[in-house]
Amino acid sequence: MSKFLLISHIFPPAIDGGSKVINKLGHFFEQQNHQTLYLSSNCSTTDDFIKSNPKISPKILPNQIKLPVYHQLRLPLKIINLFLPPKLYFYGLLKIFQKGPVFKLIPFLKATLKITKFNPDFIIAGPLPTTTILYAKFFHKITKAKLLINASFHQTDQDFFATPLIKTLQKTDYLWTLTQYETDYFIKKIHINPNKIIFAGNGVDPRFIIKKPKKTTNNILFIGNLSAHKRVDFLIKTFFNLIFQNPKYKSVRLTIVGQKTLFYPKINKIYQSFPSNIKKQIKFKFNVITTKQLTKEIDQCQFLVLPSIQESFGLVLIESWARGKPVITTNIPPLQELVTKSNGGLTFKIDNQDNLQKQLTKLLDHPKLCQQLGKNGLNYVKNNYTWPIVGQKIWKKISS
Repeated sequence: MSKFLLISHIFPPAIDGGSKVINKLGHFFEQQNHQTLYLSSNCSTTDDFIKSNPKISPKILPNQIKLPVYHQLRLPLKIINLFLPPKLYFYGLLKIFQKGPVFKLIPFLKATLKITKFNPDFIIAGPLPTTTILYAKFFHKITKAKLLINASFHQTDQDFFATPLIKTLQKTDYLWTLTQYETDYFIKKIHINPNKIIFAGNGVDPRFIIKKPKKTTNNILFIGNLSAHKRVDFLIKTFFNLIFQNPKYKSVRLTIVGQKTLFYPKINKIYQSFPSNIKKQIKFKFNVITTKQLTKEIDQCQFLVLPSIQESFGLVLIESWARGKPVITTNIPPLQELVTKSNGGLTFKIDNQDNLQKQLTKLLDHPKLCQQLGKNGLNYVKNNYTWPIVGQKIWKKISS
C-alpha cells in the first residue's frame, strides 16, 4: 500500500477539468486500497482567488485540506513586476503567484505539519499555471516523495511558460500527458526526458458510460466554466444567427451548463440584447455539479459544442462520448487529435462563425450521422479513457 498526496488549485464539485483530473485519479488509488490526502484552496473557482467574498467549497472530509487564500495580492504583485526584468527568475515566480492560489501562512504551516506526518510516497499535482506546482515542489523536497505533474498544458497561453514552471516540469520525476500532441511538444520544445513521460490521457468513471444512448432531441449543449477562452459569447452569437436566418430551427434549444466567472457579465450582456423569442431558446444552468445531473443534461442533448480556443484535452468531449453523443469543437491540436482518433464528431476553425454554423446544421439535419458519430465516440472512450485504464497506465509506470 502506498500513500498519495494530491494537490490541485480548487476542488470538485467545482466545474474544472484540471482539478477533476487530480481528484479522479485519487479516487482510483483509493479503490486500490492506497491512502490519499488532498490539498487545495477552499475556493470554488479561480476567480475566487481575488474576490473579497469568495464562494467557499462546502464539506471537508477527513482526508482533505482546504486552505484559505489571500485575496488582494494580484495587483501588488503586478506592480512589483513592473520594475523587474522579465527574464529574471523572481519575475516569473511573482507572475505565477498572481494567478494564485496564495495560501494563508498559518493554515499552510499547519497543513505542512499534517503532510509531513502523513509522509506520502507520491505527490500528484496540477494544473499549470497555478501555484499548485510550486507547492508540490516544496512538499517534494521536504518529504522526498516522488513527484508526478499533470500540467494540463495550454501551448497558446504565455503564462504556462514562466521559468519556475518550466524548470519544475524538467526536474519532476514523472510528467503525465493527455494527448500525443502534448507529449511531442514537451519532448521537442520543453526538452523533457521521454522516460519521465506517462501518456495516459484523461478518464471517465465506467459507471458514467451509458449502455444504450438515449433518443436525440433538438438540443445543443455546452458544458464548462464561462471564461473568455471558452468562447461562450461566440457560441451564443452563432446560435442567434442560425435561428435568425433559418426559421426551420425555431424548435432547437441551446443549453449552457457552467460556472459563472468574471467574464460572465459580458456573456449575459450579449444574451440580453437578443429578441425575447430567441432568448427563450437559450437556457443557462449554473448548479449542475453531480454526476446524475451531468448525465441527464448530456442525455437530453443531440450533440455537445466546445468552441474553446485553449484546451489541454477537453474532458467534456469524452464525457459526451461516454453517453453516446457526438461533439463539435475547434480545430486546435489537442481537440482535433481526439476527434480524429475517435471519429466521434466534427471540428471548425477558431472563431469562424460560418464554419461553426455549417457544422451545426450538418448534425441538426442528419440525425443518422449524429447517431453514428456518437457510437464511434462511445466505443473510443470504452477502449481508451476509463479511469481503470488511465489509472493502471500511471500506476504501472510509477510503481516499477
